[in-house]
Amino acid sequence: MQSLDQQAGQAPVASQISSISPVQADESVRRLQFTDSVLMAASSAAARLHQRLFCEERHDACDDLGERRSNEHGLVSKWRQKDKLKTTAVALVLCLNIGVDPPDVIKISPCARLECWVDPLSMQPAKALETIGKNLQAQYERWQPRAKYKMHLDPTMEDVKKLCISCRRTAKNERVLFHYNGHGVPRPTVNGEIWVFNSRYTQYIPLSMYELQTWLGTPCIYVLDCSAAGLIINNFKAMMEQRQQQLALQQQQAAAAGLLGSGGGVSLPDPMREIIVLGACGGNELLPQV
Repeated sequence: MQSLDQQAGQAPVASQISSISPVQADESVRRLQFTDSVLMAASSAAARLHQRLFCEERHDACDDLGERRSNEHGLVSKWRQKDKLKTTAVALVLCLNIGVDPPDVIKISPCARLECWVDPLSMQPAKALETIGKNLQAQYERWQPRAKYKMHLDPTMEDVKKLCISCRRTAKNERVLFHYNGHGVPRPTVNGEIWVFNSRYTQYIPLSMYELQTWLGTPCIYVLDCSAAGLIINNFKAMMEQRQQQLALQQQQAAAAGLLGSGGGVSLPDPMREIIVLGACGGNELLPQV
């Protein structure tokens, strides 16, 4: 009398198990081990990401309870601006130099090439540069449609100066946003200088953050989309701290000379409170290429 498995046209279970070869069994074990290793690596990466990015005091205010707790302990006041400002002018500076890779960056193959979802090599360089600039502006306009946008593509230092001064004139006392894309120029210098071009596009010209901040004034927010952006942030912070010390010294000298009168005890404004600097990566890191 046939079993149910045989009546259904299938081999018995014991027969199926015995039909697996040792090679197939080893392959199944290897697949399970590979899956376990992938899961462990993903868990470890998530833990490192949490440790690096989401363990500062300011991240405790992500929910209502955390925000109330942070306010009670005065944590939010350390980084959040109390005065609300409007971003009324946006300066977009793109240094792509399409077709010429920076001398200090070795790109892998294959390499991520899309800029604002545009492949620069899919069209003529001038057309690609213009399209990328328009796409970047369109992305910002979704966030702030009423701001005045001004753009320079592969600019010289004089172009950047005119752009910054014009944006400050437009914004008056409101905030200016300065977006810098340095994908087509070398990494910032150890002194925190970014790179632009000369008029003939035969040389890279360094531009100091001191000059840039002088043209843009305050309040301002900087978006630095380039490798080693942390170098710029560190030098920018040191520059602002030095400026604060100079202001304090000037106040002391004025108080000693009797120029401040009874108002000598007035606290100085903190220039760092009016500036926000956002960098794409750390000072020793490169932009992702995959």
